[in-house]
Amino acid sequence: MPDQKAINLIQITDTHLLACKKDKFREINPYQSLKDALKHIELSNWQPDLVIATGDLSQDGSTTSYEHFFGLLQHSAIPVLCIPGNHDKKDKLIKSLSGKSFYCEQITKRNWSIIGIDSCYKDGTSGYISKRELKRLKSSLNNSNSEHIIICLHHQPVSIESEWLDKIGLQNNTEFLNLIKTSPKVRAVFFGHIHQDYVSDLNGIKMIGTPSTCKQFKSKENDFVLDNLPPAYRRIELYDGGSIQSEIIWLQTFN
Repeated sequence: MPDQKAINLIQITDTHLLACKKDKFREINPYQSLKDALKHIELSNWQPDLVIATGDLSQDGSTTSYEHFFGLLQHSAIPVLCIPGNHDKKDKLIKSLSGKSFYCEQITKRNWSIIGIDSCYKDGTSGYISKRELKRLKSSLNNSNSEHIIICLHHQPVSIESEWLDKIGLQNNTEFLNLIKTSPKVRAVFFGHIHQDYVSDLNGIKMIGTPSTCKQFKSKENDFVLDNLPPAYRRIELYDGGSIQSEIIWLQTFN
C-alpha cells in the first residue's frame, strides 16, 4: 500500500531571544526574525503537525525571553517539543512552558517516535549527554513500539569540518553514536547549534543540522565567521515506510 500523507514537522533553532524585543543579536533582531519565520509558516500551505525547537531559544536566559518565545507560539494549536541549548537556563525554560509545549520528551506520531535529548551538561558551550539522559535514551530505543525513530538535540554529534564549531560540539559523541547504532529503528538525528545547513549519512542514519532563525555561521571555517545568509527554518516530512524528506526555508528579508 502507498504511504499515507506525510507527518509534517518544523524545526526551528537558535532563536537567541533577548529580554528586550527591540535589541539585536549579531546585527539582527531575533524577536522579529522569529516572528517572521512563524508568520511564514502560518501563511504557507505546508501545515506542521509538530514544531521542534532545538535549543538556544534564549540568548540571555531571561524569563522574559522565554515569555516572548511562547507568546509568539501561543496562537497556534501545534504542539512544540522544546530542547535546551547551551545559552538556555533550563529552570526558566521549563517554568515558561505553556499550552501544548513539552520539554525533552518522546512524542509519538503514527508509527514514528520523536525523542528530545538534553545535550547541555553543567555550564559551558560544548555539549555532553549525562549518564542519566543516555540511560533514558537507551530505554526509549529499547521499549519504543514505533517502527521509526528520530532523535533531536542541540549539539552536533558529528564533525562538520569547521574547527571552532567541532571543538564545541557533543563531547561524548562516540558514546551517543554507538548507542543509537544499536537500534535499527533510528532514521535520523536533527540538531541546531551550528547555525548552518548540514546533511550527512552515518551508517544509514541521517545527520541533519539546521540554520538559525536569526544569524548564520559560515561553513567549513577554522575560526568564527558570520555568514550573510538570511534567517531560516527546516521542513521535515516523515513517511510511514521510514523515509524522510526535508528542506531549508530561507527567509528573504533581514531585520
